[in-house]
Amino acid sequence: MSKKRLILVELNEFNEDLLRKASKDFNFRNIKKLLKMQKSETISPENKEHFGLDPWVQWVSIHTGCPNEIHKIDHLADVEKLKYPQIWETLGDRGFSSGIWGAMNSSRNNAKGCCFFLPDPWTYYESALPSEINDFLSLPRYFSKNYLSFSLFKLLSKFLRMMRFLIFEVNIFYLYKEIFYSLSCVFRIGINDNLLFSLFDLISTKVFVKYKRKFDPNLTIIFLNCLAHTQHKEWSKNNLNIHMEITLKTVDRILGIIFEELEDKDPLLVLNGLGQKNVDGDNYHIYRQNDPKIFLKNLEIKFIHLEQCMTNESHVTFDNDSDLQNAFSLLKEASINGENLFFVERDKKDLKKIFFQLNYYKAIRKDENFLVNKKKYKFYKYFSLLARRTGAHTPFGVAFYKNLDIKKVLYNHEISKSIINYFS
Repeated sequence: MSKKRLILVELNEFNEDLLRKASKDFNFRNIKKLLKMQKSETISPENKEHFGLDPWVQWVSIHTGCPNEIHKIDHLADVEKLKYPQIWETLGDRGFSSGIWGAMNSSRNNAKGCCFFLPDPWTYYESALPSEINDFLSLPRYFSKNYLSFSLFKLLSKFLRMMRFLIFEVNIFYLYKEIFYSLSCVFRIGINDNLLFSLFDLISTKVFVKYKRKFDPNLTIIFLNCLAHTQHKEWSKNNLNIHMEITLKTVDRILGIIFEELEDKDPLLVLNGLGQKNVDGDNYHIYRQNDPKIFLKNLEIKFIHLEQCMTNESHVTFDNDSDLQNAFSLLKEASINGENLFFVERDKKDLKKIFFQLNYYKAIRKDENFLVNKKKYKFYKYFSLLARRTGAHTPFGVAFYKNLDIKKVLYNHEISKSIINYFS
């Protein structure tokens, strides 16, 4: 009996109509191949963006088979509180091996048979397996949290760690096609965050394939975020601009790399977890803290540890309840134009930790102030405009697949049953 294998590609938040338009306009053959596969429609029980309808919540639902109301993981890096087994843990207990690459808000949890594991950059307490992969993780983990206020020395040192890994662990010549492609993209449009995230996903996919070939696990999962990022920032209603074109072209190359790894009978599942819809033209602005540590210190808030998350949210840990209460009160009352600036909540498990998130999405003038404890602070001294949003989360998703049995319409957390049933 041949070995059972399944590849799950978590192409975060992709919009099916956008893929169809791109495959037609630019003749992306691998995206066309994806769109010809069997298809199921998924839906999330949560429908409010920033409060459940977010990838760090929905992917936990998919990985555990539980909706958010059951697993109760609400934020990035909350997965250490998870009480329910993830797909690779369930399969490990049944004797099947796994390799997990970048799955959002996930934990290895000492899963049996987990051959390799790359955590997402924001789940700061998770380490990679084997240990040398931490050299590959170091740069994206630092840059994803500090790209508005990074140290050149730290950035260079982490870049050198990654290069050492690619040269000595992966073999740089194995990546020569991806390197030439990356250079051509840089020469064409220059360096920007959309391109960097896309090229990282491309290189990351090749490294993932290297480890998949080495360990040959039953289940492999790879998470890709570049298209979700570009849809949020560069999705024009009328045409596909150069940044969107390059991202989609890169996704097409990534799909081609994965298709080459499949044998005819191997199942493949590509899903978005949740969807995005085009909102180009909406007056909805996304801001991010330049450096949340400096921000809190200038408010005279005492804390012992801070971890910045994906967009404009942070976890903050305090030495004592008095410092926590002071921070909670100040952030809770912070306002701009008469509206609350932050959403703030105490951690449900750690009594010395709070979570706060920028919760203002209107246009802000260059000279605008915000108020904290009746004191005025210049907004753009502490925050930057990331983008006027062009893509918004929607609960309606889609799954493309081959050699699998999946219901045509289902909740996204029910996907895990189809994966587990295949191995059963």
